[in-house]
Amino acid sequence: MKKKLISCLFSAIIVPTLALGTAVIADDRDDVDPFSEHRTGGQPTGDQHIEEQRAGMVGRPAGAFYIDNVIGKTLKHRESDEDVGEIEDLLIGEDGRIIGIVVTTGTFLGLGGQDVGLSWDRIVHILEDDEPVFYTDVDEESLRNSPEFVRD
Repeated sequence: MKKKLISCLFSAIIVPTLALGTAVIADDRDDVDPFSEHRTGGQPTGDQHIEEQRAGMVGRPAGAFYIDNVIGKTLKHRESDEDVGEIEDLLIGEDGRIIGIVVTTGTFLGLGGQDVGLSWDRIVHILEDDEPVFYTDVDEESLRNSPEFVRD
């Protein structure tokens, strides 16, 4: 009976001490991060990810716009301010940035237009009365004579 009591006391004292010691050792190892870039492919790591979840976005940042404020908008010629087409789609690169747009050239009663791809660096966007307005230096005639955009 005395041996059982000593064994229980020993277990009650030693096991928590070993567990706490292991936690302290693991906590001191800052160089080991289970959420490192190697595992997540560049995604936010441990504490950084938690902090971003807490912060969140409460609204649209200044100068930003929504996709539905782009698709369906008229593309205008920068110098003449004339409509040259309607933005039909956005092309997003692997890095998540806009790399181009698909524009439908002017139509007459819904006929005669074609889809044309334009690089995003050919587009200038500004906010007028908190609404994005899109301009290009390419005129309507040049767009109509451009090769048709082919979707994959």
